[in-house]
Amino acid sequence: GCVLCSEDNGCITCHHRLFLLIWRDGIRQYGMCVHTCPPGYFGVRGLEVNRCTKCRSPSCESCFSRDFCMKCKDKFYLHKGQCFRQCPPNTAVQPGTRECQEMCEPGPWSKWSACTHEGRTCGCKWGVETRVREVPGTAQEEGAACPALLETRKCRMRKHCPGGEH
Repeated sequence: GCVLCSEDNGCITCHHRLFLLIWRDGIRQYGMCVHTCPPGYFGVRGLEVNRCTKCRSPSCESCFSRDFCMKCKDKFYLHKGQCFRQCPPNTAVQPGTRECQEMCEPGPWSKWSACTHEGRTCGCKWGVETRVREVPGTAQEEGAACPALLETRKCRMRKHCPGGEH
């Protein structure tokens, strides 16, 4: 896949669909043309040359850009594009992955609503009442692990509708 190469340094220029991967060994630098960049690198397409660029974080196994990690190495946890030894406060490890997920702490429950059946508060023996709780502060993070924010329960209707309507 090399278009131009150096006897000492390997590939210098690759065919337009390939990426140039450059690595160092001591003070020497070597180049190689690859179809996909290896772990710890991401591909950057350019007008003159497509390059494999190293992820900035040494704990990152796969990155989208220099500073945004998509997968961390073993013993590290991913949160918002960065790798951590343990999940940050107010986050927890997502089951089956090594990703930290925002925790959601809702406020107190509201009072139970009026007992209704099909939108009416009269005319039937049984209805449903609901209560809700809000997530205080800033808007809830997308994908945050929240407990139930709405509850319903069966209730007994207390009145007959005026005029004998059921």
